[in-house]
Amino acid sequence: MTGFAGEDELYRYVGGIFETALADPELRPKLQNTGMVLRSLCTEPDCSLVIDLPGATVYKGSDPTAPDPSATMAMTTATANAYWQGKVNLPFAMAKRTVKVEGNVTRLVQLAPLSKRLFPVYVERLRADGRDDLVLS
Repeated sequence: MTGFAGEDELYRYVGGIFETALADPELRPKLQNTGMVLRSLCTEPDCSLVIDLPGATVYKGSDPTAPDPSATMAMTTATANAYWQGKVNLPFAMAKRTVKVEGNVTRLVQLAPLSKRLFPVYVERLRADGRDDLVLS
C-alpha cells in the first residue's frame, strides 16, 4: 500500500475530506455535536492533523494553535489512505492494532458510518490531482 509523502499531503487529502464533511449542511451538525477534537497521528512518514469538529477547523499537526485532542487515532499514512477509500474496517483494524486509538473509542466508532459518504469524494480528489498511485483497486 502507498501512503502520503508527508504532512502537506495528509492535510490536503485527509484534512480535505474533513473540510468537505464540515461544509456539508447535513454532516456538519452531526460532526460538531460529537464535541470531539480528533488527532490523526500517522507514521511512515511521521505527520499529523488535528480536526476540531465543534470548531469546524482542520489544523496541521505542526500548528501550535491547534487545540488539544480528546481522541487520537494512530496509523501509517498507507492505512489512512486505505481507510478513506473504504478499504479498512475500523473495528477490525483496532482489534489488530493496525489502528491504535486513545481517548473516546465509542465516539470514534460512531463517526465511522458518517465517513462512508465521503469515500467516493476522497477517491475523486486523488484522481483529480493525478494521484492514481494512491488509488487502491
